[in-house]
Amino acid sequence: MQPRLRTTAALVAAALILVACGSGDDSADDLGPEPGRAQSQDLRVAVGNDPFLPGDPPNHNLGLVTAGPNPGIFETLTRLTGSFGLQPGLALRWENPTPEQWRFHIRPNVTFHNGARLDAAAVAGTLETIARRQNRPRGLDPGTARANGDVVEITLTAPNTRLAEQLANPSMGIQAPGTTAGGGGEEADTPTGTGPFRFESYAPGSNLVVKAYEGYWGNKPQLTTITFRFGPERDAGRLLATRQVELVGHVPYEFLPKVSGRTDSVKGSPPARAEYLLLNTGGVGDYATLKDDNLRRAIALALDRDAVRKAAWPDDGDTNSSLIPGLVLGEAASSVRAPNQNLNESRRLLEQSGWGPGPDGVRVKQGQALNLSLVLARPDEQAKAADAVRAQLAQVGIGVNVVDPAPESPFIRINASTFDLYLASQVQDDANPCSLCRFFSIKPGGSLAFASSVGGGPKADEIYDRSYTAPSQDSARRVAAELMNVVVAERFTAVPLASLRNEWLISPRVRGFEPAALGGDQRWESVWLTV
Repeated sequence: MQPRLRTTAALVAAALILVACGSGDDSADDLGPEPGRAQSQDLRVAVGNDPFLPGDPPNHNLGLVTAGPNPGIFETLTRLTGSFGLQPGLALRWENPTPEQWRFHIRPNVTFHNGARLDAAAVAGTLETIARRQNRPRGLDPGTARANGDVVEITLTAPNTRLAEQLANPSMGIQAPGTTAGGGGEEADTPTGTGPFRFESYAPGSNLVVKAYEGYWGNKPQLTTITFRFGPERDAGRLLATRQVELVGHVPYEFLPKVSGRTDSVKGSPPARAEYLLLNTGGVGDYATLKDDNLRRAIALALDRDAVRKAAWPDDGDTNSSLIPGLVLGEAASSVRAPNQNLNESRRLLEQSGWGPGPDGVRVKQGQALNLSLVLARPDEQAKAADAVRAQLAQVGIGVNVVDPAPESPFIRINASTFDLYLASQVQDDANPCSLCRFFSIKPGGSLAFASSVGGGPKADEIYDRSYTAPSQDSARRVAAELMNVVVAERFTAVPLASLRNEWLISPRVRGFEPAALGGDQRWESVWLTV
């Protein structure tokens, strides 16, 4: 049992004991019969700030955001299992005769919410749209997908045996021809998919409403509507406490315990969001300090990763030796050997690189103090982790200054290599075991901007290429673990800190809800409300 859940269970148990003692009867019959189904099946969910707001550049992906909740509008060709395996979605089956050739057999008798029939041509049209995005599956370029009867045939421009796994990413949802995932102001920009819920209305920054789709091909949803309420994250718990909503999720853990009410419970998904420290190996000028191999290794050895996790995420995370969640790597996870804290060895490496003691406790080399800049991906959520990292590095004489990237975004700083340390937060967003490897390779499919700052070098590039020719998901897991060892135990470009869960605060009226490890993959068909 998770620590957080143990605490919740203990409080509930204590409350029940007090009730029994006060009544003078400890019979379980006093708890009453199981509540019946409510006449109104309209679920209200508070999810903090609006993840669908158009950004700069515009998002245009309403209902397709992987970091936010899945409204159930769109579906993908393949679907994630609870352990990041793969199962059929809108594709009944698929074949991969060569690393470049794929065939997806489209599920029959499926309709879009506007009544149009799902067919291979519609799927090929969506894949053409995906192929024009900057972030797309490796080798899926414009013109590579075509319809042939009820089959979509794809001829990739680069080997990719991971395509079916990548197409489980919720951002790969199949859209009705002639529509975009916009704000719903007119028919053409109304999010129109094949999912169990159809778009009803959207008020930016306020709420998104979806309604059960009566023509859904799968298990019919038990809810009538779902209203996703947006607002300040600190208000989400208050909404549940005052019974204005039945579910709270996708908000920082620290806001969840502030809800009063003994019968509410916390339920967490399996951990799938990686928190890790990146070390800039590609900086120039003031940001070239960490090109020193010994210095990067000294930083990794100075950190007690478990202590950082406990300081920042005491109950909703697991310490991980890899950047890839153990749930994804399976048995291969045990082969990743991130270094344990060794302060004496850390100090020895610093001395070896010429960093001697300084007058204020910060080491000095040729008159330069060893003060490193730290940029946070999620400042509000990572402040405690930053404090723990700063305190631990101070033990070996390394100074850390948290910098505000404004007016630039943290990602602009990372892409420009104008940082020393970066506290990153990334979600495993598909079934490809090496999905999070993309930040460490400049090869096709990799994240070139990130990899120029924190890349794993030629060895990681070679392994990354092999991940796209691995014949099975299990073999790809072993390759992904091999690459992680290069990153965290050989080149020391990253220090894994934690894998985090999606935590939900749940009213006792909610039944059938199971938190998904990837928020964009959340399912709602089995959820219903009691009286």
